[in-house]
Amino acid sequence: MLIFDKKKLRQRSKEWTGTLEELEVLVDKMGETMEENKGVGIAAIQVGEPYRVFLVGEGDRCELFINPRQVSLSPYKKKHWEACLSCKNTNVRTSRSHSITLTYDTIKEGLPVVVKRTFKGFEAVKVQHELDHINGFLIMDRGKAYYGKGSN
Repeated sequence: MLIFDKKKLRQRSKEWTGTLEELEVLVDKMGETMEENKGVGIAAIQVGEPYRVFLVGEGDRCELFINPRQVSLSPYKKKHWEACLSCKNTNVRTSRSHSITLTYDTIKEGLPVVVKRTFKGFEAVKVQHELDHINGFLIMDRGKAYYGKGSN
């Protein structure tokens, strides 16, 4: 179930320190919620769990980010239209860096691994959007918001 409470969504998330079994339950909940709402990314805080965990992607091409840390951010920025599962009928004109490099933990073949990766273009936008969620920011904090009928 998606969380729409702005006070809760603005909490800074805590480092993930749980077990693999607990992580699997959380990730299943996040993945189901993202799929039900046709999203391309979701943070744990959006399902009521204030942990530094998020998913980006679609279907079986979804990537898990655990305790991500920003390594570098391109000074070159580009404007984008963004929407958010937790901000219904709201579109925001944001300015995001063209690329971002992160280190993060993930799970590969049932084992935890550390990844360092650079994301560019729309992938970089999605990653920065989800990083904002785990740091307590919403898309309205990143640009001019346009609210449609039924926005929350």
